[in-house]
Amino acid sequence: MNIVKAHLRSVTEFLERYLPELPTGGLFVPTRRLATIGESVVLSLRLGPRGNTVLMRGTVAWRRPGKHRTKTQAGIGIEFLESETKTRDYLLSVARGEAMVMSARRYQRLPLDLPVLWQVPGARQENIGVLRDIGRGGAFVMTEQRLDGETDVVLKMAPPGAEVAMPVSARIAWIKPDKSSEPGFGVAWRARDAGGGRRIKELVRRMERLAGAAEPSAPAQ
Repeated sequence: MNIVKAHLRSVTEFLERYLPELPTGGLFVPTRRLATIGESVVLSLRLGPRGNTVLMRGTVAWRRPGKHRTKTQAGIGIEFLESETKTRDYLLSVARGEAMVMSARRYQRLPLDLPVLWQVPGARQENIGVLRDIGRGGAFVMTEQRLDGETDVVLKMAPPGAEVAMPVSARIAWIKPDKSSEPGFGVAWRARDAGGGRRIKELVRRMERLAGAAEPSAPAQ
């Protein structure tokens, strides 16, 4: 999944670039980068010169070339995925002055679609899930397996470029209801020893390195 970066001068610029005509909303990103209609992307939004970075999943809805004669900016229209509704509404509320800029820790997590195995320590059964986002503090695991209450878990995942699955200890911090479009649970990392801490840092570093290696959006004319 490619990363598309957009630096907004202020939160109000989000409204200026917002695309309400798209079914789930979207954003115009000035860029000369090549993009394919329907391509899955992660939109990395930086709000203001010192603002937080917000990460959202989307698809390329359209693209247009730049025209010097009419001063038309080259760029692409990115439609947000339905799963990004809460993030979209948060940004719209802030841009309209209806809400304060809050800590965007949850929005700074890198969106993923990484297969993962997880199990409760001491249990024989390994459960299947999908790592949907990851950050330095924790992650979200989408899974159909039901859980009750907080408990420790061990996640086993192999990030791109790794030959062996990496076991990481975590504790369930919250659980999404079964009827949710993406049932699962959020975890906070737990480093029980120095080795566990290194595995967590290496896992997150690998994923951030992959995101950082993606070609950023170039200023459009």
